[in-house]
Amino acid sequence: MPEGKRAGFNFTGPLAGLGNTLLGQFGVESASKAPINAQAGPKVDPVKSFAAKGIPLEVQLWVGARLPFAAFVTILGFFTYFYHIVPIVPWLLSGFSILFGIIVCWPPNHIGARSRGVADWGMMGSWFLAVGFAVVLGLVNYGLLESWVNVTFLREYKDLKADISPVAVMDAGILSFGKDVTLATTMSAGYKFWFYNYCAAPIVGKDPTAVPVTYWAVGVGCCDARGEFRCDSAEDKDARSAVPLRPYTVGKEIASHYDKAIMMSAAANELEVAKDKVFVLWYKDPKKAGQDMWWLCTGLFIMLTLCAFCAYIGCVSAFTHMSVMQKVDTD
Repeated sequence: MPEGKRAGFNFTGPLAGLGNTLLGQFGVESASKAPINAQAGPKVDPVKSFAAKGIPLEVQLWVGARLPFAAFVTILGFFTYFYHIVPIVPWLLSGFSILFGIIVCWPPNHIGARSRGVADWGMMGSWFLAVGFAVVLGLVNYGLLESWVNVTFLREYKDLKADISPVAVMDAGILSFGKDVTLATTMSAGYKFWFYNYCAAPIVGKDPTAVPVTYWAVGVGCCDARGEFRCDSAEDKDARSAVPLRPYTVGKEIASHYDKAIMMSAAANELEVAKDKVFVLWYKDPKKAGQDMWWLCTGLFIMLTLCAFCAYIGCVSAFTHMSVMQKVDTD
């Protein structure tokens, strides 16, 4: 590069001041401050010159494709595997990623002779899509992995009765019931919502009507409208263990569907439902089921990473095509 000329970079969004200040801390000059060679011809406004040329393709590929892909994989991984240890970290990563996308990717008002268009928001859009999908899919994946978290890190209670208070076992990862407790599969009910059947079956003692039913085995698409509960290990007569589901994992909407199935079961079988009911997954071997869930979530993580890589390839193609078209328009 000729002496007297230095490359400059200039943010133009609502947080431009912060972005340019951060660049200055790393020794990168703003385009508006970059010196101009006085012998190079007529004086040119460096900001307008930068806008006319647009952002270099290599910068677009890094900021609009490679870094969003890395952010997606990182946030997804933290939500999947570390949310139960440091729940604040994936949220902080998500917030910093969105902030970075806004600071760096906000397009200038005018690019050459034209105003900014939809395509000029592409880099910022890639950040929003990457972070949004990473958060949603990460929380879903963690919801599946929580069974493994419960059976691995939380306490196991043994030889429980059907009417044990939920408060007494609120830190439970595994609930192992006594021999006089059974899963009443014939008393189950299924609540149909759209294409899915939300199932619930009571866990009862010798006399199901003696006390309010507190524990309910639940599942999706594994029962008939009445009876025939087949979820998880329900058909195994030796199964006597359960993994409790936390309300924040189930979600309000899904919990309301299970509640309707429980009300249907209680009405059909003259059962009383406890005020503090607990949803559980019914297993013969909860620890093996937890390990299987870990492998399922890991497989989903790899599959989602491959899908994100395909999206990255698409972004590279899109930014390359747009860069070529902008160069043609400028020429």
